[in-house]
Amino acid sequence: MAQFDVKGLDELVDALERMGRLDEIAPKILEEAAPILKEEVVLLAETHKVTGDMASSIKETKPRERRGGHEICVRPTGKDRNGIRNMEKAAWIEFGTKGRSGTPFITSAVLNAEADVKAKMQEVFNREVSG
Repeated sequence: MAQFDVKGLDELVDALERMGRLDEIAPKILEEAAPILKEEVVLLAETHKVTGDMASSIKETKPRERRGGHEICVRPTGKDRNGIRNMEKAAWIEFGTKGRSGTPFITSAVLNAEADVKAKMQEVFNREVSG
């Protein structure tokens, strides 16, 4: 029964590549870890809400292979009730605008969720390679 203790994402990818199972397991790992990040992004986005449209629009994409790796994205989608793209509002909050400094809620969410996301990825990895 194979078991690996992965310290970082690069090590996890390397282990999956060595096993020849990267394309099989990576999407499962991403699908199970993304909700942890989504929850944190929504939590911090809600501190900036006026109507709640942007925070409630945050969704996860499906995992996909891209540029030789696998990815999943957690981001605002669609437009608010006034026709303004929710992703634009998130960028304005994150990076600021002319005359208004940014409040990096997405960066903070990623840093806050990092340990839990890595733990979930390790859990899924261990389950998949030992099952």
